[in-house]
Amino acid sequence: MELSYHRSLPPELQIMPFQLSCMELIGLIGPKGRFYRFVLAFGWGTFVILLPKSVLGIGSSKLDAIIKGFAKLLFEGNLFIAVASLVPKLPLLKRLLHVLSEIFRQATHDKHDVKDHCYSLICEQNSKIDKFCKFYFIYCCFGPFVFCIPAMVTSYVRYFGTTNNGTNANGSEHLRFELPMEQEFYWLPIRTNFACYHLFLALSLSAYCVCSYMSVIKVSTLLIMIKYCSLVYRLVAIRIRELGNLAPGRKQDETDEDERMKMVMVKEVVEMHEKALEATDLVEKVINIPIAMQFMACILFWCMTMVYVSTNTNFNLFNVMVLFWLSLIETYGYSYLGTELSEDAKAVGHAVYDLPWYEDSAQLQRYYRLMIQRSQQNTGVTAAKFFIVGIEKFGKVVNLSYSYYLVLKDVLDRL
Repeated sequence: MELSYHRSLPPELQIMPFQLSCMELIGLIGPKGRFYRFVLAFGWGTFVILLPKSVLGIGSSKLDAIIKGFAKLLFEGNLFIAVASLVPKLPLLKRLLHVLSEIFRQATHDKHDVKDHCYSLICEQNSKIDKFCKFYFIYCCFGPFVFCIPAMVTSYVRYFGTTNNGTNANGSEHLRFELPMEQEFYWLPIRTNFACYHLFLALSLSAYCVCSYMSVIKVSTLLIMIKYCSLVYRLVAIRIRELGNLAPGRKQDETDEDERMKMVMVKEVVEMHEKALEATDLVEKVINIPIAMQFMACILFWCMTMVYVSTNTNFNLFNVMVLFWLSLIETYGYSYLGTELSEDAKAVGHAVYDLPWYEDSAQLQRYYRLMIQRSQQNTGVTAAKFFIVGIEKFGKVVNLSYSYYLVLKDVLDRL
């Protein structure tokens, strides 16, 4: 996917440059010859985590181990499937970048004036987005070690506290190493053999690094695309308010300079609004499946975490809670930005209505009416077309999760 048009923008106006660099590094965009990098990374994560856990199972009959193993399987499966679903949508992503670039050019009139409200707003948002991407990237760099180091330290404490015959100091039971996440690994004795355990730990650490990189691509890309959609509606609203500073165009004579100038500006704003709606539609097509999967995963995580906490609290709770909070915060982020997008889209209609439209000609008023009608439609991103994502839906997900937990807990109590 070539990005020459997008990268022709000034650096301060370019759209998610850090994120696109990450996607280019792994081969999702850029020269087609680099796509093998993504295939290798995806295959490695599948080989080490998804495949053995899906086919060979958890390797334990304990409830806490099953929840711990299934939580990681759900997290990784949701992550890898979501990223894989973005691959056939890359042409839509390219079109989205092109549309956003055109809107930025129109909003700034290809001028880099810091006093221009649109220019300063784009630069401010790009700066915040860039900081968020880099912070999230650094945060994800620590994720694999947060998972592996506690398990490794616990295993070393157990190992050096055993006797020569491989039992605990009191001789009660044989040594079992602590795994970052419960799973089998191709019939190797990773829980009892020292060498196999460290081999699995090294392979798991590398696979978790791949997962962290995939998380950077998935989470930040989805959040940023929603944020840019909100931004373009704010730019349209700013340009609409600037129309109020122009003299009213009452005459229908095309030779009237005021009428002609205002007509040109109104048509440009209408075109920007149309492109903003196109950008929203493109974002919806790209991210509706990953967001639907995230909401379902959040419900399952919520249920599993509450069941786990209600049954026991031990060392394994730490990893489960990390996954739970990651899922919860990610879902809330989509919901919050989804609400913001819907509100900014409706604000365009309010900005048009606040104009002194009654002073303008009937021809201009038709353009105003067109923008108002468009802004009255439900605008936002959906979860696989089932519902528009927003804070209200997030609250319903929390309530639904608790209801499912009560049902699940009642079933487990009867077993």
